[in-house]
Amino acid sequence: MPMTKRRFRRSAEDDGAVLIEFALVIGLFFLVVFGMVDFGLAINTKTQMTNAGREGARLGTVNLDPVAVEDRVREASGALDQAILVVTVKCEQPDDTPCNGPGHPPGHLGNAVTGDSVVVVVDFTYDLITPLPSFINNGNNIVLQTITEMRVE
Repeated sequence: MPMTKRRFRRSAEDDGAVLIEFALVIGLFFLVVFGMVDFGLAINTKTQMTNAGREGARLGTVNLDPVAVEDRVREASGALDQAILVVTVKCEQPDDTPCNGPGHPPGHLGNAVTGDSVVVVVDFTYDLITPLPSFINNGNNIVLQTITEMRVE
């Protein structure tokens, strides 16, 4: 008995259904693809922020100048938009209270002594490239924050 191939023919009515199915699926497909791209870019931004905070905190352990620490953080995070990058440098004692000392306000890095901690907080608002519905995300951005703490040497 010879094997014959069966050929299925679509009717003209199926062409419209295929087009509608494609239109419904392509939107979801692009949402997933661009969502993955957004997620990857957000993780990259968070990694840059973490590394920049670490660079600044390391400098702060040997140089108690908060301006130099902030400059180092901004230099290390050069790829990020510096206008919306917020860097906070402070000093904390081992019991998590602000460092106190003469000549500087509480929490100022100039009050640090050996054993205190330099705390560098880096805040950044990442704007998504994928427009999400308002019930998923308000404002179409993600607020990212990293906190790095190192002991003063």
